[in-house]
Amino acid sequence: MKILIIGHGRHGKDTAGEILTAEHGLRSISSSEFAAQKAVFPVVSDLWPDWQACYSDRAEHRDLWFHAIAAYNLRPGPSLAEQILVDHDIYTGMRSRREFELSRFLFDAVIWVDRSKHLPPEPGGSMELTAQDADYILDNN
Repeated sequence: MKILIIGHGRHGKDTAGEILTAEHGLRSISSSEFAAQKAVFPVVSDLWPDWQACYSDRAEHRDLWFHAIAAYNLRPGPSLAEQILVDHDIYTGMRSRREFELSRFLFDAVIWVDRSKHLPPEPGGSMELTAQDADYILDNN
């Protein structure tokens, strides 16, 4: 089974992925880590000493990350989603409408993680997906 977990930043997507991994034996990787190595750091290597530092600072640069991943998915070759799903069952944190529409067929289920009673949504410049894009909504309030 291939699962996409979406939702606003800090709403619990990674934790949901960790639970699915532990409880059901699904293979997962932090898509932010994966993206830092493949899509983001190569574009902005002059801003951080390595991909780990870039990854650690991701919450402060969500807009930059959004656009770097979008650009990565425009290049020839497999998309970020396709690369993640080669060795993993879960993609956590997709944000782009274009990426979603081009890769939706790869996933058996899409889960939206919601913590909106405690945290605000992200600005529209770094998140284009909504709860309506999901098959299931996980209430993390």
